[in-house]
Amino acid sequence: MGETIAATLVLPLLWAAMDPSENYEYSLLPNKLQQRILRAFANVAGTPALNSVVREEIFVTGDGSQLNLVIMDSSESSGQENSAAITRSGGNVGGGEGSHREFTALHAQIAAGRRHTTDEVQQLRRDIQRDLQKLQAILRRVAIQPAICRDASAHDPAAEALPASQRVLAARLSKRPKDLYELWHEYQVGCGDLKAAKDFTTIERGANKFAYSRRKVFWDVVSSLVRSGFTSDTAIDKVYSVYGRQLSVTNVLVALRADRMRGGHPSLRV
Repeated sequence: MGETIAATLVLPLLWAAMDPSENYEYSLLPNKLQQRILRAFANVAGTPALNSVVREEIFVTGDGSQLNLVIMDSSESSGQENSAAITRSGGNVGGGEGSHREFTALHAQIAAGRRHTTDEVQQLRRDIQRDLQKLQAILRRVAIQPAICRDASAHDPAAEALPASQRVLAARLSKRPKDLYELWHEYQVGCGDLKAAKDFTTIERGANKFAYSRRKVFWDVVSSLVRSGFTSDTAIDKVYSVYGRQLSVTNVLVALRADRMRGGHPSLRV
């Protein structure tokens, strides 16, 4: 509670301590408190001569419980003051100072609305670009898969002539999968004419013990996410969002194993 109060009061107190006292008919702060503030600021900034706090003029708009504090733009305010002075010298058009402040506040609200709209448009553009990149990546993977199937059948013409029930696939893991999508394809379908890793028998897993055990941590994470309702591609994208697409498959597997020893990464738990 004390830190919250200090953070709220630090700027007003610092400004009151450093603002020249001759600007007012009364003291803004007790002299003892003012000196303590100035000494503390001098220890940090090196000099107490420059008031580093800038006051911003505000204007209250709204009615009842719907009140807003509009920050007045000093540049616009100075321009409006000059025009108001010219108007007053030529004659009193009406409204006076109150109308001038309302007009300036309206300008500030319009400027704030423009900034907010610009920020929203830029954020929307970034979101669309990111979604398009994901869509392009998915389309590239879909386009690659038929080529993988054709290569697998062309690799062994004799095996193509056999019925699917009689075809024997080699229970072996690929050497270096290029990304996590291919690694998951190896688990579900198998790469080329190799057997799907999920269908390995106990003996076959033992024959590929080192590679299988290193990759199993990734397969377990994606399988868990798929069972919880994610698609496989979305689950893999989730893994990439945690560890980064710049990491190699090997480094992602190492990070997954390290996190599993600590109970799993919080973003990948279900």
